[in-house]
Amino acid sequence: MTTRVKESTVMKAPFALATILALWICSVVAQSSMASSTEPAAASQAVEKSGTPEHMVYDAQLRRVVLLTASNKSGRQELWNWDGKQWRFIPSAGPEARELGGAAYDARRKRIVLFGGIGLKPREDRKGDTWEWDGKNWQQMTDTRIGTRDHHAMAYDEARGKTVLFGGAKSSELLETATWEWDGEKWKQVATQEPGGRAHFAMVYDSKRKQVVLFGGMDQRNKVHNDTWAWDGMTWQKLSAEGPPPRYRHRMTFDSDAGIIILFGGLPAGRADTSFEDTWIWDGQQWKEIKTAGPTKRNSHVMAYDPVRRRTVLYGGGFWDGKVGTIYDDTWEWDGKQWTQMK
Repeated sequence: MTTRVKESTVMKAPFALATILALWICSVVAQSSMASSTEPAAASQAVEKSGTPEHMVYDAQLRRVVLLTASNKSGRQELWNWDGKQWRFIPSAGPEARELGGAAYDARRKRIVLFGGIGLKPREDRKGDTWEWDGKNWQQMTDTRIGTRDHHAMAYDEARGKTVLFGGAKSSELLETATWEWDGEKWKQVATQEPGGRAHFAMVYDSKRKQVVLFGGMDQRNKVHNDTWAWDGMTWQKLSAEGPPPRYRHRMTFDSDAGIIILFGGLPAGRADTSFEDTWIWDGQQWKEIKTAGPTKRNSHVMAYDPVRRRTVLYGGGFWDGKVGTIYDDTWEWDGKQWTQMK
């Protein structure tokens, strides 16, 4: 399903533009004809989604890919799971809806960890709260030492049992350089410099090489990057300055069976009227483009790897050609060789 709307707002700074695009995507989805179930239910239900797709993780306890959306209709973060055929709503009294935050799945403690973001109403409502979903209930955690943060990314380090947070902003003018880790009780700042402050990058955990890998995004000077970095728990190391063209608002996930990172889409440097539709893999040493048909041009989508079904799942996103914007409500799967549209 797609929704097409007029869009006339143009910002010159990429960081500001990316923020505006994200907020626009959320408002468009909320105004679309998709219905949302806001009534609690005894079990997961197959209903239509509403709200911006913000995060997707694999929940090992549920054995399903779980989607987190920011629902303008219910005003809450909503949860959905994908069984390979359809999306099912997971009833929950979640945190207030927010976008441009971070989320990761803590496999050791069997929790989805959600931190920060920007509230939908009002837009200047910057969040500094940490929430955890244990499969049944949401719980707000007490540690607030990071302060407010948005435009950051998070990944769970399985070997060390820590959720890693990097980058983002405390305000629209300043991008943070700090790296933080969450152990389930408190946040601890563990690094302060590299890779340098940036936003709209992608970050995942590589379990084969036991490191958190970061690619791309934009820095404080609005420069869009295509560098690759790794965090080993002590330091950041630059792995490559080459690879996919510079981009932001792209997405990555780690295929634990093949031992590779998969990257798709995003926005190119200096352009907001187009998006990438390319697929790349990172094998720990270099990037390689996979020439294959798949999802159409898009950014701001979500991705996660399902190790039970051995599929990378991609959902949603948007595309603006300079005049008309398109919001996607489609689901795709990558089996290691080709993309297949599922719904």
